[in-house]
Parts: sequence; structure tokens; C-alpha cells
Amino acid sequence: MRKLFFPVLTLGLTLSALSAAAQKTAYGYTMMPSSSPTMVSFTVEDPTSTTHLGSYDRAEPRSGAAVKGVLYMMGIDEDFYTWFYRMDMATGESETIKKLGDITIPTDMAYDYSTETMYSIANSEEVDGVSALSTVNLENGTITCVDNDLGCFCKAIAIDARGQMYVMGNNGILYKVNKGNGDTEEIGQTGIHFAGWWNFQSMEFDRETGTLYLAAWTADEKSVLYTIDTATAAATLVGTIGDGTHTIALSIPYEPADGSAPERVTDFTVTPDANGELKATLSWTNPSKDYNGNDLDAPISIEYTNSGNGVTTIINDCVPGEAMTVEYEAPSTGMYSFTIIACNAAGASLEQTAEVWIGHDLPAAVTGAKATLNRTSLMMNDLTWEAPVTGAHGGYFDTKTLKYDIIRVNDNKTIAQNLSGTSFTDVDLLHDLTRYTYRIVAKNDDGVGEAAATNDLVNGPAVKCPYDAEFNTWEESGQYWTVLDGNDDGYPFVWYNDFMNMFGQGEGKGYYIYQPSEVFYAHDFIISPPIEFTEGHEYKITATVSNDDIAGYREESFRFYTFAGYDLNGAMPLGDEAFTVKHPGEFRDYSFTFKVEDDGLGTAGETFASFIALCCTSHYDMGMLLVSRLTVEDLTSDAIQEISMDGMNDADAPCYNVAGQRVNSDASGIIIKNGHKMLKH
Repeated sequence: MRKLFFPVLTLGLTLSALSAAAQKTAYGYTMMPSSSPTMVSFTVEDPTSTTHLGSYDRAEPRSGAAVKGVLYMMGIDEDFYTWFYRMDMATGESETIKKLGDITIPTDMAYDYSTETMYSIANSEEVDGVSALSTVNLENGTITCVDNDLGCFCKAIAIDARGQMYVMGNNGILYKVNKGNGDTEEIGQTGIHFAGWWNFQSMEFDRETGTLYLAAWTADEKSVLYTIDTATAAATLVGTIGDGTHTIALSIPYEPADGSAPERVTDFTVTPDANGELKATLSWTNPSKDYNGNDLDAPISIEYTNSGNGVTTIINDCVPGEAMTVEYEAPSTGMYSFTIIACNAAGASLEQTAEVWIGHDLPAAVTGAKATLNRTSLMMNDLTWEAPVTGAHGGYFDTKTLKYDIIRVNDNKTIAQNLSGTSFTDVDLLHDLTRYTYRIVAKNDDGVGEAAATNDLVNGPAVKCPYDAEFNTWEESGQYWTVLDGNDDGYPFVWYNDFMNMFGQGEGKGYYIYQPSEVFYAHDFIISPPIEFTEGHEYKITATVSNDDIAGYREESFRFYTFAGYDLNGAMPLGDEAFTVKHPGEFRDYSFTFKVEDDGLGTAGETFASFIALCCTSHYDMGMLLVSRLTVEDLTSDAIQEISMDGMNDADAPCYNVAGQRVNSDASGIIIKNGHKMLKH
């Protein structure tokens, strides 16, 4: 009988199992500011006695997890750049892997021995108030998002020997996670109260016994060790870790397989039928060596399991190193996950997994969905997109019957149905200036597939001068301005409300704020809604701005621009030089006057719609530029400003009305005589 690679876990652990778990050594990493950061070890039976093993001097630790005898860590330096490094858990020696730069740092990490994959959780960059699940490349630290919305804000993550993932919510709730799609299932409330919103926590399994441990930084600001029941979420206090210093990167060493057991199978793929039939082909290459690197000199067995029905198929007497294929017939359309291992008398290999959709899939979301201003008429929005090339679940889908519906999100109105092309123009806009968003829904004869949203687009009747955009609230003016990342560095203007209390500016204010990337010079814009201009008129644009008070010694700079729309095509700077801003916490006005020249087309004095913008041009090592107000004034009046009675005594002088037509001298109203404007009753 072969040895089981993964132990069978039961609620009734034997006395010997408990004893083994009690004597097991765990590792962690202490955080600032309670003491100097250092890697420590302790037993899970008595965590109060810790041994300091080594430290890393380039960054303060934030999260980490062990792979066998190596602790992989993420930390930040004094400039808030993230470093990825590893430490030998036996010697405490450290080694830098890579400086990752300005990224969202993971709050915890966990290694999946079943798939040999490092996972991490971090604040989602797409959805507020939730965590994202990612993988971490151990060679270079590259973080790849798996799911940007786990549905909860997570403090810690752990993965058991079989690859089942768990996360701990900020609210003390334990969740089970589906690694494939990021779906979470609530298990229960632990009753643990964490300190603060940002503080880092850490979980780890003793994979030999299946015991889940949590190193918690609790509300009374000390680090303690708990065991967590994965069936009920009940928490049991073990004890304080060391002197209570905040401890993260909880790790318990684990050797996943007997050295004489086979290595993993390679090249494992599941290929669904190309025409959407209910069948698939499983293919792989059998391992030729064991984990010690020796050749396998006896037949092995292969086991693959379909998670949909839990049925395991065993193929005996397989030749080491041989390529194999089997055909699978699915009972119905759906997602199928397969797990495969190789076994011999010494034990089982690590798992390989593959997940595919078998049967007809629904269309995936369109790509490149974009809303732009129509170039021939202001009151129209052009929509474009690219057809999906895969199914919603990566499977075959019927492209011959592919159609699209378009929903205007603002009023939840379906403005087009069953479109076969990949463009559409919305010609029936709302009557007021509006920020528009559209959802493009792909569908076919099998059903409705996924939807994709366009960018926001501001359109509507052009505002008239004088135009005053006070960014007190988003609804008042903020929503009508468009942010453009001109240098495409990922650091555009952002909108904040009630943010500037820290600068003593009071509550109830909103601001457009630009914070440089520390890598590129700024070339970033906030663009007005359409504004009505008149040829031949002179205008003054004024911005009320400040720089940050945190690093007030830094100068910021900006320029005014005119735009033809919401992209850089036709963008023109106003003036020869940028304004310099260096008065932290104090908002001042900066103005520029310009004249709209007659383009020589049509009649003189024509009106047209155009756009003005403010462009931050700050050096990359600056702080923040803050914009609280933008106004546009028309300095040229169409009304006759000077009215005089002079010249009325010259009876022979010709008289003209304001339209330039000659009139009788007894005409009433405003007339022009001897070059003077006069009022007659």
C-alpha cells in the first residue's frame, strides 16, 4: 500500500499528533516600531519564548510566507518603495531578489504546495474596501492579479496541504476561497478584534496535522497566537508571541513529499472540443524521476479527479516519462476542474490542476469599449469596441449569432439592441450637461454573455461664460471635468472631498489633486466640459491652486491649455511659460488672458464649443498640486458700453443704428453720430 501524500484530517486528533504539533517550530518576522524588525522562531506550544535569527536592513517587513526552508518577504523602504527578498530560516541570512518600486504591498502571503504557487492578498486597486487575490513570482517578485474583488477586506491568508485557501476578514470572519474564481464562502466569526484598519496579520497551516494558526495583532496592541477551527471558525488562544511585538509572516516549515515519490506530471492540459461538443482531451507527460532526482525504475500509477463529481480515475502500470492522453465525456455544459497526481510505493507527487469550460460557452465581454465625442456634432457620443474572441469562461462560443445591446447607465436606458457591428452613435443625449457611461452587452443564440463598461464621457449643451467651477462637491462641478493621464504613467489627477482638512482649509471642500509618480515629469490634465466661445472675444482663465503642506519646500508648476475634446489631438498650451506654485496650504489665483481669433470661415463673431484645461508640469520628485477652482470670463461684451449725448447738436451729421444702417436724425434708440454712441427717446 502506498503512503498517503496528504494526511487524512479528522476532528479527533490522536495524542501523538497533538504532541507533534506542540513541538513544531514556527517562524515569523517582527515589525516596527515596537522593536527592530527581525526574523524570529518559537514553538507553537509556547510562543512566548522567541529566538532572534536575522534581519534585512533595506526595508521594513510587511508580509511574507515560507517555501520549505526559505522565508520570502515583502517590505518597504523609507521612500515607500517595495522590496522583495528572502531569508534562510536556518541561518537568518538575507538576500535581495528585486526592488519592486511603488506598488500596492501585500498584506499577507501564503504558499500553495499543491500547485507550487505563492499567493498574496492586498488592497484592491479596482474596488474600494475589498482585497484582491494575486500570485507572486518567486524569481522576480512579479505580482499578477487573479481576482480584484474577493468580496471582503482581508487581513490574512493561508492554504492547507491539499490547496484549499482561507482568508481572515478585517471583521474577524473566516472565509473559504475558491482559488479558480476568487469566490468566498463565509465559515464563521472568530470573535477576534484586530487593532486598526491597516495593521498586517498572518495565518499559516501546520500542513501535517491540518491545524490553522493565526498570528493576530489584537485590539490591545499585542501579537498573540490562536488556533482556528476551519469547520466552525472557533478561535482558541495559545499565547502571546514573544513580548507581544507585532509579528507577521507566520510560517511553519513543510516538506510536501517523500524523496522517493514521483515528481509532478508535466505538460498537463485539458483541451475542450473545438466545436463545443461535450467532450475534452486530457494530456500529460508522466514524471521520469523522483524528488531525489533518481530515475523511476518501476511503473507508476496516475490518478486524475474531476472536481465536479469527485470521481477519481486510476490508471495503473504507467511508464515513467511517457506522454499520455485520455478522452473525457462531460455530462453537461459547464466548468470542469481536473487534478492529477503520480504515485508509487513511496508516496504521491504534487498535484497538477487544469480547469476548462466544456460545451457551448456564452460570449465574453467586448474589449476596448470606448466612448468619444462625435467630431461633427457636440450633442452625440460615438461608441466603439472590439468583438470578444473567447467565451465568458474561456470556452467555445458561437460567433455567427453574436450580437450586442447597449445600455446607457445614466438613465438605465437600452439605446440599441441586436447590433451586429462594433460601433454606435448615441444621438439622443439628455438635455443637461451629463457624465455618460455605457455598458455593451455581448450575446448570442445561447444566451446573454458578459458586459463591458466604457470610459466616462462628459457631454451636453456647452456652458456659457462666465463659467465658474468651484470644486466644493463632486455634484456641483467636479463631475463635469475629465482627467487625462497625458504621459500615461498611471498617476493622473484624482478627486478628493474633505481631504484638505489636514491643510487647515476647512470641511466641505473638494479638490482635484495631482501627486507625481517620482519617476516621470508630470504631463497630466483636468479638462473642462464644453464651453461656448465667440470669435474675436478676449477671455481670462483663472485657477485657484496650492501645493501640499507635507513637503512645502517643493515647487509645483502648471500651464493652461485649450483642447478640441478629451484627448491630446489638437491640445495647445496657452502662454510661453508655466506658473510656479510655492505657497503650501495657501490657495492663490493664477490667471491668463487670451483672444479667440476669427478663423476666417463663416461670419465674424461666430460662437463655437471648445475646452480649456489645466496641465500639471511638475518635476517628478515634487509633492502634490491642488486645484480648488477654475473660472473662465469673457472680457469682451457684445453690448454698447459708452453712451453719450455729445455730438447731438450737429444736425447735418449722418446717423446710424447699431447694425450700421443709416437712419433719420429723429430716430429713437441708440444711434451713432459723429463717431459717438447716443441714446435718443
